[in-house]
Amino acid sequence: MIRTLVVRSLAVTTSVAVVAVGAAGAAQAADPGVSKTEIVIGTTTPLTGPASPGYKDVPAAAQVYFDYVNKSGGINGRQIKFVVKDDKYSPAETVTKTNELILIDKAFMLMGALGTANHLAVVDEINKQGMPDVFINTGASVFDNAKKYPTTFPFFPSYQLEAKVMSYYIKNTPDLASKKRCFMYQEGEFGENAGAGFNAAGMTDWSAQASYLPTQIAQGFGAQVTKMKAAGCQLVVFFGVTSATAVLLKTAAALQFKPTWMVTSVGSEPTVIAGILGSSATAKAAMDGMLAPSFLTPITDVGNPYVSQMKTLVEAAGLQWNFYTYYGVTLAYVTSQAIKAAGPNLTRKGLINALQTQSRNFKSPASVPMNITATSHQGLTGYWIGRYDSAGTLVRLGKPNEVYIAGNALSSKVKVGTFRPPAPTRKLLP
Repeated sequence: MIRTLVVRSLAVTTSVAVVAVGAAGAAQAADPGVSKTEIVIGTTTPLTGPASPGYKDVPAAAQVYFDYVNKSGGINGRQIKFVVKDDKYSPAETVTKTNELILIDKAFMLMGALGTANHLAVVDEINKQGMPDVFINTGASVFDNAKKYPTTFPFFPSYQLEAKVMSYYIKNTPDLASKKRCFMYQEGEFGENAGAGFNAAGMTDWSAQASYLPTQIAQGFGAQVTKMKAAGCQLVVFFGVTSATAVLLKTAAALQFKPTWMVTSVGSEPTVIAGILGSSATAKAAMDGMLAPSFLTPITDVGNPYVSQMKTLVEAAGLQWNFYTYYGVTLAYVTSQAIKAAGPNLTRKGLINALQTQSRNFKSPASVPMNITATSHQGLTGYWIGRYDSAGTLVRLGKPNEVYIAGNALSSKVKVGTFRPPAPTRKLLP
């Protein structure tokens, strides 16, 4: 899934604004947002703005799943009310919208809040409140800190881990290892985390590096592409949101720059790229041969029981089946299992305990194991590697069920193994 941010300085300047929530929240009754009949779940995400393409589909798909659960009787007799706030990918807006979720909407918990700098602006106060902050939509390793952020739980693997996996794969694939390589990234925690992962894996010999700010996406990446082309780069590793990937491919085509691309798992959704490049055929041609890690069962594996059931739910609701809708249903599905595991006497502490003690029993289409304990909130632990073909399909490479696993610590080394997701629950209900 899941990964986004703006510059760190914005997070610093806006983080103080949410402190007012603490004083107001202290007067509230314990565990707001849960009654005998309802659970209020909130999220902040860019429904508009430069990062909205694709990401706006995540909460829409989560709502589809919650509607399905509600029609089936809810969770332990309670209906899910899902409140989505548009923060426009701005940390200042995230502060405002998080305040609204806590003070006005009385949310019991947050799920899938998106953006690294955005979430850094509010995470301290969320944890002070004791509010479950479940499956945040960012891969910044800073949030895997059970001691500092005891109520915050990442879901997808960190950018740091992803970079280590990419490094391992490049070094152990002769055709890639021999290429002159460049690194382009989104500035802020996103790119910094990736850079730290590459450094830890010993991949520092870039022929050139380039960066961008989210506000520059609309302008195109002429300067960055010109720099990498001049450096003779044959392999470009890119960490950015999907809308930025599309602009990068468009700019590269215009400047006749044709390297092998390796793009972060959250930056290569074909339908979003097609929308920006103007046609599916253009997107498929531009992405043909692109490498990308992934942490979910391939979206095109319609014979898989997770994929088939989730696809049916999404399309029946009139949404497009893509990585973001797939991911949104997955988040809601796993969150619902955690709520059910917390039992009928639902409390915030009970939900956090369920996450830390029962996560190994949660079902999902994740292609790697989940690691959540009282001392580690890592979430998913690795990736498989795929390559886009001429039909726009990410084809899984390597042996059947082969995955690359590691911890978030920079010292943790990548290991190659196999993992097969367990069967889903009956009718995909929690």
